[in-house]
Amino acid sequence: MGSAKPRGIAVVDVGATNSKVALFDTAMTVVAERKAASVHRPGPPYASIDPAPLAAFLAETLPALDRLLPLDTIVPAAHGAALALIAEDGGLAMPVMDYMAVPPDDVIAEYRKIEPPFSETFGPLLPMALTHGLQLYWQETRFPEEFARVATVMPWIQYVSYLLSGVTAVEISSISCQSQLVDVKARTYSSLAHSRGWDRFFPPMAMAWDVLGPLKPEYRGADFRGRGAVLAGVHDSSANYLRYLAAGQGSFTLLSTGTWIIGFDTDADLDRLDRNRDTVSNTDVLGRVVASCRFFGGKEFEIIAAGAPAEAARLDSVRRLMARGTMPLASFTDSGGPMPGTGGKGRIIGPAVENAEARSSIAALYCALMCDQSLDAIGSKARIIIDGPFAENPVFLSILAALRPSQQVLASDLRDGTTAGAAMLALMEGNGRLPQIALTLRPVAPARLEGLEQYRQDWLGRSLAQT
Repeated sequence: MGSAKPRGIAVVDVGATNSKVALFDTAMTVVAERKAASVHRPGPPYASIDPAPLAAFLAETLPALDRLLPLDTIVPAAHGAALALIAEDGGLAMPVMDYMAVPPDDVIAEYRKIEPPFSETFGPLLPMALTHGLQLYWQETRFPEEFARVATVMPWIQYVSYLLSGVTAVEISSISCQSQLVDVKARTYSSLAHSRGWDRFFPPMAMAWDVLGPLKPEYRGADFRGRGAVLAGVHDSSANYLRYLAAGQGSFTLLSTGTWIIGFDTDADLDRLDRNRDTVSNTDVLGRVVASCRFFGGKEFEIIAAGAPAEAARLDSVRRLMARGTMPLASFTDSGGPMPGTGGKGRIIGPAVENAEARSSIAALYCALMCDQSLDAIGSKARIIIDGPFAENPVFLSILAALRPSQQVLASDLRDGTTAGAAMLALMEGNGRLPQIALTLRPVAPARLEGLEQYRQDWLGRSLAQT
């Protein structure tokens, strides 16, 4: 970003449920925040993300925030599970596919015959439309007339940058996420992208902190004071991971929690990753490959808790549930996570959970058991840092610490790691040197749960017996 420190940094964080703009000052303090619901359409032609409300929200919000602090830098961040297909005229050639879209069975069967090997992409074919390659295949083969209009393909993250700047780009943390479009070790586009000719659609690669261009006039309003430099942007979970790198954490496993629980391990060996246990690679903004694990944790907690708030959980309730043999078998979504073959088979066996406290408690226990399996799957050995909503759940934290006695478990006080990490990009130099900014981590004491190890073994055996 050069030597001129930005006076105001606007992080445009586009999530699946909500989109927000967080305004940071030079000291990396959040000055203001604005939120709006992310808008999805059911189709036809398929479930999609509607960018028009996002554009209107940004056109109103960015000028308002510039009146608080001059917006010198705008940093987009978003989930990595969508692509934007652009026509020659600069508009969308096809709607942006929602990753919750359900592909036809015949499309999935055909795609399985051409998907690249796991040893190349370190990313398995995921449920729904979470895999970029499957999205493109579905669009190309089932909507050929519309697909024929495609001139440029970019990740959803860089589409947000494009909306704001008018400049197209691809960024490595974004295009490598859930994609099957990148040969991870060779650092080129995958054999699938080459064989289908999709690689010709990708614009030039940019670093996440590169300035693509100035903010377009329609997002400035009158009397805009800032420089309005729009950066290429970053995959949201990778932005969160970046914040911990900037804190100088060294060797660690980060569990970034929310709708998904995504693990990033600084030391794990790619060659031990198992496609059947939802272990994958991500690539950080510096181009370094990071072994990762995934689990649809927030969603599964929501399903099990059935409306009970996370704060209703109690360790005494967990003890009672364990003692009487109540057990939540994996998995409550079709992802399976680290438990292969269990997708969609989740159920609670034993005496029923009869109230909100019990539902929340059994959900916390279940998510800790699943995270323990995810950590095993990537061979996690260093300290474990939890951030996001689950870092505020003491029952989940203490059970996980009890399940991982050889590792220190730490809870982060950072509540918005994605926006904080993305804001770091505004302070990075051209050579990728990270700013060093400390953060607070709280050690977690392990829960005292009699019979936990036997319960874990029984849970594991009964869950896998369903496959």
